[in-house]
Amino acid sequence: MPEYYHTRVNSSRSQPSSDFGIFMSEMMATRQGIWDKDKGNKLKKGDYLSFITGPVGNEIVYIYRVKEELPSYMRPSHWASARPHTENNGITSVDDRGVIVLTNEHSLPKTIEWSDVRRATGLGGECSTWMPRGTQRVINNHLLPFEIN
Repeated sequence: MPEYYHTRVNSSRSQPSSDFGIFMSEMMATRQGIWDKDKGNKLKKGDYLSFITGPVGNEIVYIYRVKEELPSYMRPSHWASARPHTENNGITSVDDRGVIVLTNEHSLPKTIEWSDVRRATGLGGECSTWMPRGTQRVINNHLLPFEIN
């Protein structure tokens, strides 16, 4: 069964925002784009990775499926390689991470409101501004407002 992961793309962090802009341009042009794996390199072909974007209280989630896994030497030169983008997202350099090819060709919704995901799963509890730190697997993915298949 595929796993579902999510990550926050915070517009106040210039490097991840720039990388996400490049990714979205690739996605618009070819229906696929590359991203790096999670800190444990656990993302695999068939899994889903969603990006939480937008201002606090108005976030949108973009959902993609992992189409292919590539080795770490395939990382593009514009990606940061010295340290993780966010705290609590690993302690080793990110150049140890593999690369994944993501596609928007899948049966899940392409976008969904972050508030709907939080409401359905209970993520973050009562904290209205809660966001994942780094890339996290959603353990209770059976509660998502759509079926993972």
